[in-house]
Amino acid sequence: MSGRRLLVSAILICFSSLACSQATFVKPAYETRAGTMAGGGWLHAKSLILFIGDGMGPEIVSIAKVYSEKALEKPLNMVEFANTGRAGLASTYSNNRLVTDSAAGATALSTGTKTNNGKVGTAPDGAELKNLLERAVSKGKSVGVITTTTITDATPASFLSHVAIRANEVDIAAQIVEGDATVVMGGGKAYFLPSDGGKRTDGRDLVAEAKAKGFDVVFDKAGLDAFAGKRLIGLFADEDMPYDGERRAYETPSLTEMFDKALRTLTADPDGFVLVVEGGRIDHAEHENLLGTALGELLALDAALSHAMEYQQSDSTLTIVVTADHDTGAPALTSTNAGYPSIDDVANITGEDYGYLKWISEGHTGTMVPIFARGPGQDLFAGIKDNTDTNRAMVMVLGL
Repeated sequence: MSGRRLLVSAILICFSSLACSQATFVKPAYETRAGTMAGGGWLHAKSLILFIGDGMGPEIVSIAKVYSEKALEKPLNMVEFANTGRAGLASTYSNNRLVTDSAAGATALSTGTKTNNGKVGTAPDGAELKNLLERAVSKGKSVGVITTTTITDATPASFLSHVAIRANEVDIAAQIVEGDATVVMGGGKAYFLPSDGGKRTDGRDLVAEAKAKGFDVVFDKAGLDAFAGKRLIGLFADEDMPYDGERRAYETPSLTEMFDKALRTLTADPDGFVLVVEGGRIDHAEHENLLGTALGELLALDAALSHAMEYQQSDSTLTIVVTADHDTGAPALTSTNAGYPSIDDVANITGEDYGYLKWISEGHTGTMVPIFARGPGQDLFAGIKDNTDTNRAMVMVLGL
């Protein structure tokens, strides 16, 4: 058989296989008001919400599933989300380390490029990398980032700024005010104020500058509730926001309350939006090996996800992605010489002296992290891939 005939035969086989795969394609089992949402891998979304559980490896998700189902007697929302969409795993190693930090891990998610630990939105050589939100803005979309850490911390900063050293939070704050984001919320007020009330030594009052650029700047739940403008910066703590279990509900908004306000603001844009939502203090609790606190932070992120899932039922042009920048601590329920932990004892797993819980470390690990997606283009997120592939999939889904 000639080379040309072999090529034609191969092409025919390829198209035949594609036709068969299309014929057997199963759409997601959820509905929208506009009808069944298509889930194919090549459909564009108008908007995208990216949930990042900082330090949320498969171990803590596994424990959260059991704890939610058995102790709280309710399903974990992200399990339902994954089961009605697509699920996969992503490797997280950085350019120069087998175990990434948040800066390099989040930069991979935001730019699709691996960089060295400690670098935010920049390549190993220091060159600035165009991130997902900058791409979205160039297409006329509104963008936002909300977190429970300082908004100048490595993960949110990787979507909002470009610095060579993650600790340079005063420069990150300036770039946030000078940037194009519509909504930014979290902690970190100290990095926006001069030294008489904050940590800036350059004399700049970024709160005043933000207001001059058209932002409303709010500092508590009452301010957030009252906001009805077009651009918003919320600074709800000098440093990190309090853990959800320690939060004064009348004073400090929850992640869900921040999410709901961000969603209402961003959906006003007819061209669509991109919103990054970080449960940033899951990681902090895991560094201290505090399972109960870590679960509380994960469940707070899961509660915000439930609101996104509800909204998605009325918007078939929205894709939602859930993942992590890295794993932290690798906690595991385990048998010991005393035997196997009892299912009847599940409520006690959050106790510091629970004997059937083991942590690998108080640091990050190189374990792959989960990735769940639902909406147009969801197939692109399935399987075992790399964190840079997550960015490329989001760029492709949004047509950026």
